Amino acid sequence: MRLHSLALACLAATFACTPDDEEAPAVEVREGTELPADIQPALLEFRDNWTIVNSGGPLVAGNTVLVGYDDDRLTDCRGDQNGKPAWSITGYHQLDGGDVGSFEAGGYSPSQGTEPPVFTLEDSGDLAMWFHNTSVWGCSAYDSNYGANWHFGIGASLSFKTDWVTEALGTPRAGAPLVIAYDPARLPDCRGTKYGHDAWNIRVHYRFDGGPAQYALLTAPQSNLQVPWPAVLDVPAGAGEVELGSRTRTTTAARPGTRSSAPTTTSTSSEPRAADGAHDMSPRTCRERHVSTDMS
Repeated sequence: MRLHSLALACLAATFACTPDDEEAPAVEVREGTELPADIQPALLEFRDNWTIVNSGGPLVAGNTVLVGYDDDRLTDCRGDQNGKPAWSITGYHQLDGGDVGSFEAGGYSPSQGTEPPVFTLEDSGDLAMWFHNTSVWGCSAYDSNYGANWHFGIGASLSFKTDWVTEALGTPRAGAPLVIAYDPARLPDCRGTKYGHDAWNIRVHYRFDGGPAQYALLTAPQSNLQVPWPAVLDVPAGAGEVELGSRTRTTTAARPGTRSSAPTTTSTSSEPRAADGAHDMSPRTCRERHVSTDMS
């Protein structure tokens, strides 16, 4: 399996909360050191019906992988000795042809169950996995997709932090997840409340290779507040370019002392900025535009 990299050859940003764009701030892009908050570990389930399902978090650099292996997938080598399993299943993982790691996947446990089947994805790339069933009587069998191994694309994360710093952990890749994390402090102008709750959110708008525009939320409601929440984008296989842009959307609210109809949202940026007061929320959109391209 060959994965094409979405190299960050160019990253530009502009910011505006009115029709006239303000001067674009300088953007620093640097290598990340940690996964964004609130990303759950991946859970790869190798089921007995020969399906493989990731029922956990995204497969991206820096994340951990918990493996659930159904030993009914590999039943060639079995037998007990002294009332205990005399067979075992060992799982193996290898990232981009590097060092091979292993873990206990079934049968006899040399660690007595103290070493769970967990490993960390140190980088993005191609993850290969396979399983080996053995017994004390010399039996040997593999679950390895007929020797080709099971392959998974490992993606990256982009964290848009304060002070116009963007951290990239791993390299964005076609056919692999891309996590986008965003600090709301980068877009502070469009804010307001309705009935005591934050009436705004931040979205990332994106498209691949000039295709249809899509969006995902970068904040989520927690109690009465909007808090940062990373988005996971599914990068299509064969994609060569991704364009990103962040936008704050507010909800129209009535001024104090007036009746309010059902809340509405707007995506226009041509409305004037509200004057004063957290409850005075004229429809408007604040936006920050990022462009990430790959020329390879």
